[in-house]
Amino acid sequence: MNAWSLVLLLWTVSAAQAQAPVVQFDFDSRIVFSSTMGGNTDIYLLSRNRLERLTDDPGIDQWPVPDPAGERIAFTSNRRGNFDIYLMDLKSRKIERLTNDGRDEMMPSWSADGQAVYYELLTGRNTSLPQRQDIRSGATAPLLPDPPFSSCIVPFSNPRGDEIYFTGKVFLGWLVAKYNLNTKKYTELTKSGSCRPKVSPDGSRVAYVCGDDDRLGDVFLMNPDGGAKVNITKSRKDAYDYYPCFSPSGDMIVFSSSPKKQGKNAYQLYILDLKTGDVRRILTTEGNDSFPYWFK
Repeated sequence: MNAWSLVLLLWTVSAAQAQAPVVQFDFDSRIVFSSTMGGNTDIYLLSRNRLERLTDDPGIDQWPVPDPAGERIAFTSNRRGNFDIYLMDLKSRKIERLTNDGRDEMMPSWSADGQAVYYELLTGRNTSLPQRQDIRSGATAPLLPDPPFSSCIVPFSNPRGDEIYFTGKVFLGWLVAKYNLNTKKYTELTKSGSCRPKVSPDGSRVAYVCGDDDRLGDVFLMNPDGGAKVNITKSRKDAYDYYPCFSPSGDMIVFSSSPKKQGKNAYQLYILDLKTGDVRRILTTEGNDSFPYWFK
């Protein structure tokens, strides 16, 4: 072997080693997320010291969310042209198409009882309205009646199933709001500059993203009525901290973080202990790892 061949071999081995994901997740639970680590945007499953690729399609597969039982995930894919909602059985890995509309359907979530999927229906340029589709019958109806916002995205139910939290479009940006299914009342929970709420498993807290402090994005917590707001990633300077989701026990949060200098193109997965405030990375990849959801 000549010197050039040896250099090329060493470079190839080094590059392969640099690209290998490093898993530092040692919990008896799972995190599903989307990533570009395999060269395309696909869905992955992180479990105790293990990483699995769930989809491998030329299209874009993203925004995976498990059902309340942890048996299926709903996700968005444009594998057949425009974006539709698909379901995957996590045991058999069988995939079925849930929606089939000429318009894009994106960012799904589940009803609290697991009988329906919520998602965004693109109704115009930069305009989306949440829909509810029954799994068994396929019947579809608007999720939010006459919303006081020009667009509503990323709807998530609370554990009781009586309130829907979402991001609403206002004149100067986006804010976090909720809709009560019993009182039929809308409530604005934050001011403009906030988005992507998720409720804790016991329904006592709401995690969301806000750019008030660093103009990039931090993870905040608040009460379901909008009170007691606190920035829990304030010490993390020069980073985009996005897509928070509570652990199944509610005492930790997983989120995606990307350095400011790399924009929103280098997200990696981190967890934050709500008791101690400690933050640590649980997965290191060469991809953009986003939309994590932590479940049993």
